[in-house]
Amino acid sequence: MIETRLQDKLKSGLKVENFQKDGDIYLSLNPDYLSGDNAKYMTMYNRMARWYDMSEKWIGPLLHGKAIDKLRRDLMEEIEWKDNLSVLYVSIGTGQDLRYIPETIDLKSLDFVGVDISISMLKKCQKSCAKKTNLQLFHACAEDLPFADNSFDIVYHIGGINFFNDKAKAMQEMLRVAKPGTKILIADETADYVDQQYKKNHFSKDYFKDATVDLSEIENAVPSEVKEKEMKLLWDGKFYALTFRK
Repeated sequence: MIETRLQDKLKSGLKVENFQKDGDIYLSLNPDYLSGDNAKYMTMYNRMARWYDMSEKWIGPLLHGKAIDKLRRDLMEEIEWKDNLSVLYVSIGTGQDLRYIPETIDLKSLDFVGVDISISMLKKCQKSCAKKTNLQLFHACAEDLPFADNSFDIVYHIGGINFFNDKAKAMQEMLRVAKPGTKILIADETADYVDQQYKKNHFSKDYFKDATVDLSEIENAVPSEVKEKEMKLLWDGKFYALTFRK
């Protein structure tokens, strides 16, 4: 039944049974997008995946107390959650944000699809989250989603778009696969956080030493046809939440 529902979401010509798989993860990574920052940060997250959740569980609270928990909840409140909806999380990572979906929502009722460029992060996600909801995971780029137009009731992305090769293409893809009327969330760190944390962290500083975040560039990448575009700063300006409606 899950694969039947998934088949309805795939682009024309794609068949569930024809996908290669790594365990339960569908492999749909377009090599045309594996250059520049996409390749660099895919490599970084593949290397960091083993320790990623441990860092968020122990180091995050040590440095920031409960601020990260509040941020995650604030971000989830930007999404129009209801039971029995189809959900696409672009750059799902290890899936820890699923813990912050409102408790009033029955996770088992959601038809949940996660996409990430890092296969190692997806494997961690599959291990920790597969039993929580009807979860299907795809190894794919945000700029080339393997789904049909108007497939998902909820579409959101948290963390990563700052350093995508083609931000506008990624946003256009998220807009394309969302159903009409869907409110889309795109969120990531601001320049302050990247400078204060990633450029000073022993494990990430080499990847971010020349990185910059320009919020005007992010806003300008939003497709012109959207409605209700809004930019919010959260966590004392360390994070932004960009929302718009199809």
